[in-house]
Amino acid sequence: MKKTLLFAFLALVVTASVLSPVAQAQRKNVTFIVNTATVPDTLKATDNVVVVGSGKPADADSVMTSWGAGQALTNIGGDYWKTTLGFKVGDTMFYKIRIRGDGWEQDLAGGDGGGHRYYTNVTKDTTFPVQFWNNGPSADTQYFRPWTAAPDSFISVYFRVNLQAVMDNGSFGWTAKDVDSVGVRGAGKTGDDLSWGPTTYLKQEAAPTANGGAFKIGPGSFFSGRLKFRKSQWKVGDTVQYKFLLGYNWGRDELQNGKPNRQFYIPVGKADTTLHWVYYDNTAPVLRSNADSCTVTFQTNMTTAANNGSFNIGSDTVQVQVGFFNTADSTRTLNLSRQGLSSVYKGTVKMLSSAAKFLDYQYYLVKAPNTIRENYFNFQFTGTVASEQERRQFTVPGTAGAFTIKDTVVGVSAARRQPYFASQRKFSRNVLVTWTVDMRPAYYQIILGHDSLVAGQGTATVVHADSIKKWGVGINGPGVNLPNVLPVTDWADWNSFMVADTNKRKMWDDGTHGDAVAGDSIYSVQFSYTTANNIGAVTKFGIQGSDNETAFGLNHLDNIDDSGPTTTVLVQWGSINPTKYNRWNYDTHSPITTLVTNRPGVPQVFALQQNYPNPFNPTTKIAFSVPSQMKVELVVYNVLGQKVATLVNETLSAGGHEVPFDASRLASGMYLYRITAGQFMSVKKMMLLK
Repeated sequence: MKKTLLFAFLALVVTASVLSPVAQAQRKNVTFIVNTATVPDTLKATDNVVVVGSGKPADADSVMTSWGAGQALTNIGGDYWKTTLGFKVGDTMFYKIRIRGDGWEQDLAGGDGGGHRYYTNVTKDTTFPVQFWNNGPSADTQYFRPWTAAPDSFISVYFRVNLQAVMDNGSFGWTAKDVDSVGVRGAGKTGDDLSWGPTTYLKQEAAPTANGGAFKIGPGSFFSGRLKFRKSQWKVGDTVQYKFLLGYNWGRDELQNGKPNRQFYIPVGKADTTLHWVYYDNTAPVLRSNADSCTVTFQTNMTTAANNGSFNIGSDTVQVQVGFFNTADSTRTLNLSRQGLSSVYKGTVKMLSSAAKFLDYQYYLVKAPNTIRENYFNFQFTGTVASEQERRQFTVPGTAGAFTIKDTVVGVSAARRQPYFASQRKFSRNVLVTWTVDMRPAYYQIILGHDSLVAGQGTATVVHADSIKKWGVGINGPGVNLPNVLPVTDWADWNSFMVADTNKRKMWDDGTHGDAVAGDSIYSVQFSYTTANNIGAVTKFGIQGSDNETAFGLNHLDNIDDSGPTTTVLVQWGSINPTKYNRWNYDTHSPITTLVTNRPGVPQVFALQQNYPNPFNPTTKIAFSVPSQMKVELVVYNVLGQKVATLVNETLSAGGHEVPFDASRLASGMYLYRITAGQFMSVKKMMLLK
């Protein structure tokens, strides 16, 4: 008989058989109740859980014979399963519990000497005590409950979560120290162990002594704990919502981006219960055979990282970690070597992967004592595991063997783009930093793309373009964490308090707080950084303080210029996801009109073109277009925000227009020109050189 050790939790129940009066005189009913909370996998109510064995003596009239298919149990809630079987009076039963065909439980001590469960001399109808699928690691009989007994005034509920995918791939910021900070929060009531406030922490289960059969789960990935609920405060059938999280706050909770909370129901009789094992964020580990031998050469160019101040060519180390999400036989770490005096780094590693399937990997900056992961998002990702989008992917050739991966492209969205990192260097001086975010990509995406900006966190989903100015814009992220100004270590909660917080998170488009031109849809805020701050800053922006710029896990990264006492960080809304904001050209800082000119019913669009020539002396031309007849204003400002010329202030017909600008009376320098037409506003820079 095949034997397999398993590690997880389940439950069993079976329907009573209907016996004739004659049969009832000869046979007795035995009810089996099984709890599968010790099975190392996440079982569904439709999974195959059976009692299988052999009646003895060999000619016994038993319903379990020859260790064959066995008798199925029915799930009756959570990890509990049940069945009722008829046995001939005097039968002795030898049996085991089996899951999914080959998930045999471990041998028991005692029993029939062969490690089987047994029941001798059936004489009357009986119900066995709850039996747990025997996971070990010892061979003791598993007549136990996986919680400490509680007073009858409490309902004991056993919570379990599997973090194998998180632990394998470092998603949700997982580190080894998080074994002490896996917890659960939810809608408990006064006196319960569950609440949306403090976290109730779970315990990491011991690794099983063996794995195999129907289950392939990594060691130590299960976390569990017993929470108490006051019976007096709950009714049978009440719904309790909850979710799991890492750490002490909401920064790393599962089921983000609008996913519903988990829930369970108060059981009949308000009885103690176990909940099904679940995967954290419903993300199951990727299981592959990885039998193909590969020799992989990684080649990358560190010019982008060097240019943005996050990598010192020649003195810093770049490494590759490869094999995430079980895309190789194990996760390997490879330090890359600089090629001569160039900015190219290479390295080769041998491993087992799978031909014609993805290999997941990531670049890291090694700068003692830290290892910093690159800032990367896979815009071409087509899988279903959200956290896998933060890894690079390469399709292994169909013949496997030796191949080279080159990540040398200069760009913001190409899959093979060069890596870059958040700089860990401290400011060399105190610097007043003006943060600016150009909101025009949001306007274009809503108006021309007919898209909504969905709130992944917070509640403000933006449907109408005029909501942007009405609701306001806030800045978030640990990259702007200034002493006495912003929280020091973490992101703020995504909600409307940001735009109400005029001392910290609110951004401005009224000519104050570093804003150059009022009403131009470019929002600003200023912070004073000191030598205690890192120049590497991670940020994200939100309309009405919600996380509605783009998907969770996509953040802006800017390494701030500290060469002078003041600097400006120029950020374009949505530039972290240019495949979504496809109505905007992030290279030219202008709308992509070709995407809409061929659409029926949209003959023209709002557009403001770059003046030509630029730089100019002393004349230039400015072209723009409007989709319908409307009032248009085109105004020129100096860098102090003072109006120096009004070029257009009248009602124009739909279509393209061009106006000249003569700057003979103005001094050399930078000037801004802004168009206002209906809800459309746009601003560009031009340089006068005399």
